[in-house]
Amino acid sequence: FFDEAHLLFDEAPKPLLQKIEQVVRLIRSKGVGVYFVTQNPLDIPDTVLGQLGNRVQHALRAYTPRDQKAVRAAAETFRPNPQLDTAQVITELAVGEALVSFLDEKGRPAIVERAFILPPASQIGPITEEERKEAMADSVVAGVY
Repeated sequence: FFDEAHLLFDEAPKPLLQKIEQVVRLIRSKGVGVYFVTQNPLDIPDTVLGQLGNRVQHALRAYTPRDQKAVRAAAETFRPNPQLDTAQVITELAVGEALVSFLDEKGRPAIVERAFILPPASQIGPITEEERKEAMADSVVAGVY
């Protein structure tokens, strides 16, 4: 995760941007996820954005022309869903909601969907061996890895 991604890209020289694009492409080809977190989708250069497969977009509020441009830019990065006006929905999302699109098993972007994002489940302290075994057995990837 690269939080506050604008700090990485603001005023970055072209050779650095090219290297970031190359590194993202190489890492992604190995099945490793790379996430750039930012308040404004215009912060990430198109060349880098084009290398990213998974997208999670929380609400954007569009009060200025620049904000409206950011909403349109974010909407255009998703594969369209005929049931959804992506640009409109981005401005209507509530806390805990997001637009999501992930790569399918063949590496193609799925159509954008509106989703609820569950807060992380956590506890203070380690789990017991029994809890660990139960969590592993109940996992959707049990036996795959």
